Amino acid sequence: DTFEPGSIAKIFAAAGLLTLRRVSPTDRVSGEGGKWRLPGRTITDEDPQPSFTLADAIRVSSNIGIVKFAARLEPDEQYAILRDFGFGTPTGIEFPAEAAGRLRPPSVWQRPSAASLAMGYELSVTPIQVAMAYGALANDGVLLEPTLIREVRGGSVEGGAPGTVRYRHRPEPVRRVVSRDVAAALRELLRGVVERGTGTEAALTNFPVAAKTGTARRVVNGRYAAGEYTASFAALFPAERPQLVLVVKIDNPHKGSYFAAQTAAPVTRSMLEQALAARNVALDRARLSTAVPRAVGGTTPLEDDGGVVPYLVPWPYHPDSAAVGSRRAVPDVTGLGIREAVRALHRRGFRVALRGWGAAEHTWPAAGDSANSGSVVTLFAQPTPPRRPRR
Repeated sequence: DTFEPGSIAKIFAAAGLLTLRRVSPTDRVSGEGGKWRLPGRTITDEDPQPSFTLADAIRVSSNIGIVKFAARLEPDEQYAILRDFGFGTPTGIEFPAEAAGRLRPPSVWQRPSAASLAMGYELSVTPIQVAMAYGALANDGVLLEPTLIREVRGGSVEGGAPGTVRYRHRPEPVRRVVSRDVAAALRELLRGVVERGTGTEAALTNFPVAAKTGTARRVVNGRYAAGEYTASFAALFPAERPQLVLVVKIDNPHKGSYFAAQTAAPVTRSMLEQALAARNVALDRARLSTAVPRAVGGTTPLEDDGGVVPYLVPWPYHPDSAAVGSRRAVPDVTGLGIREAVRALHRRGFRVALRGWGAAEHTWPAAGDSANSGSVVTLFAQPTPPRRPRR
């Protein structure tokens, strides 16, 4: 199904502005007191502010801010950047009768169309198109054709050893949409959303996430339906050198709030936590162990004797199948704090099931034993003695 993406599309207006050098980091636009009347429509902000930089407008999802900045683009330029990111055309994925969505050319725009497009309206998309477009930001500005099948494995029936890879998909580049530097700058804007903006509910303790919230009115029978909304969230994980793109879309969220910040963002965080704990998710865990988070929402990172350690396997652990991967020695983490111990195990490619909290006591398999990369090492911990007060 297609839907109007709303604010998750604001990052593409930013892509055009940065590519064409129509904005500098210090440029500011007025917040107009939270309400701005234009010919044909009135634009409002949920979080009014006196003024915005482009980073501010993305971080707090300001409609007024992004529309004012996007006005620096000519209609043909605004249309071209959206088209380049794949909107308005089928992605080519192996779905029968894939919807193309709708992106109208400037020749048929009406007076408020440019402002509407900057906010993610007058544009219909599919979740796959959104994932493909955000994938271009993850892939340093190169748009890749999506696929449903990563690889096909055969067994003895086909004449090969069990688990033999018989087909592996090779990503096909479609085109370069933005430069490597612009893609990195856009990821940094999205990182600010999760660390200090509308996406803080998607933040993980130890890994940076880059993402954008979107809340849009729903169209029913050709009209905007009163009280009906679509909450969406598009995320790159981790924010630096992303490995996963997630797109969450919730139609008519009714529990408490309809805003994506309170609905789709927590769902995304839960999905990331489960992906980090799952054996069969294609993540380079050794590379993840080098990711360095920044403080979220003005807080400082938690110390080893409190908080949440990411991508731990829930206890009790029930293995789903035999682990696959080369055998590696389990490192000795005795005496290390929990976070440091978990990171050391992750760097070797292991997943971790945690028993207890405090300082690492021992592991199973034991230090020095060999185990398959991707398999689970149980880390046993004991409480650390209370710290002596400083004098």
